[in-house]
Amino acid sequence: MKKIFIVEDDEEFAENVGTIMDLLGYSVVGKEGSGEKSVDLIFDLRPDVILLDLMLSGDLNGIDVALKVREFTQVPIVFMTGHSDKCHLENIALLEGNYFIHKPFSKEMLNSIIYLAILKYKVGVKLTSILNIKDKGFTVPLKIDEILMLKADGLYTRIYTGEKQYVVRAILKDISATLSINSFIRIHKSYIVNIDYVTSFNSKYVTLLNHVAPIRRGYVKELRKLFNNRFQN
Repeated sequence: MKKIFIVEDDEEFAENVGTIMDLLGYSVVGKEGSGEKSVDLIFDLRPDVILLDLMLSGDLNGIDVALKVREFTQVPIVFMTGHSDKCHLENIALLEGNYFIHKPFSKEMLNSIIYLAILKYKVGVKLTSILNIKDKGFTVPLKIDEILMLKADGLYTRIYTGEKQYVVRAILKDISATLSINSFIRIHKSYIVNIDYVTSFNSKYVTLLNHVAPIRRGYVKELRKLFNNRFQN
């Protein structure tokens, strides 16, 4: 059963959407009206789809929430909004893996968008198994499952494998969009690691074969949870 997280500051509307999700066979793992709190909960609960109101009360609006969520996952986001002006649509279009539904919407319309979002995400993950990078004038088809970790270095990203290190002219955020959330996790603002190669970790560092990377305190819980889920499965 696919997990849905709803970010909506109108409690009545959030309840109605939650009821629709239940009727459609989805599992609503959380509802939150605060943009600030929703980011932490999404990080914790790892939903399959986020239904996100564009205009939230408080310091973070829907675009702000989406930008923060994109720092650690490429999970599909469906923006729910009554606004359809050019400025709002352009902001949504700048973000990868996002969809738009105009309020008020029908149960059938919402179901179709969520289904397509999940399907497109699954296909994208399956197809992205090779990362073509430039190395000394040559294109190298690098297998993604051979990547140990990635490190941000200004406008560049350092990619580490068991045998070699590559420097790519692309920011970490853009490269991370091609990686599976099932294997790769951000452990620091500047580091993303492949948990298949993690040999040990504590509250400060993660070791991957012969490499060591720093970990931010807030990410230790998520890393431990991913390992526990793998052992249970």
